[in-house]
Amino acid sequence: MAGRGRAIVPGVDFPVEALGPAVAARAGAWARLGVGWRVRPVTPNHGKPMVAGEFESATWTGHLLVWVSGEAELDAVRLDDERVVSKHYDLAGPADLEVLLGELDALLAAGRLPDAAAVTSRVGPESGRTTI
Repeated sequence: MAGRGRAIVPGVDFPVEALGPAVAARAGAWARLGVGWRVRPVTPNHGKPMVAGEFESATWTGHLLVWVSGEAELDAVRLDDERVVSKHYDLAGPADLEVLLGELDALLAAGRLPDAAAVTSRVGPESGRTTI
């Protein structure tokens, strides 16, 4: 989709509008887990279009950001202990988005961490966050 913005990774012009349908395709599974989603419209974001999705359940809350460059950021917070799971993705196409959403499925359903995810937890009011 030429003209949407400049890709950071040469040759990548990720179809950010694919997030809504990909989330909708998993709606039944997430509803069974008690996870609700809101996918916002694509925004121009200073020449680098992006889309944001937010999810929440009784156990987890978080967001997913996807840019036309193929960059994506997933952040999920487990509410009972404030454990934060974060991961950066470089998406080359819709199949990579499916991998990302599959890893999110596994996290929300079974607590299985995505490979190479950063995990942090609030240790105390003075220390901020630290990797665990």
